[in-house]
Amino acid sequence: MTTLAQGAPVEIFFETLLVLVCVGVLAFAFLTVKKLYQGQR
Repeated sequence: MTTLAQGAPVEIFFETLLVLVCVGVLAFAFLTVKKLYQGQR
């Protein structure tokens, strides 16, 4: 991706936001699965 090379603040902001959302969803899913797994035992 050439976002940084283009220097478009809006694109950088949205890419960062997208990455943060993905990380947050993965962390939430991981914790949810972990809780369910511990709850079954």
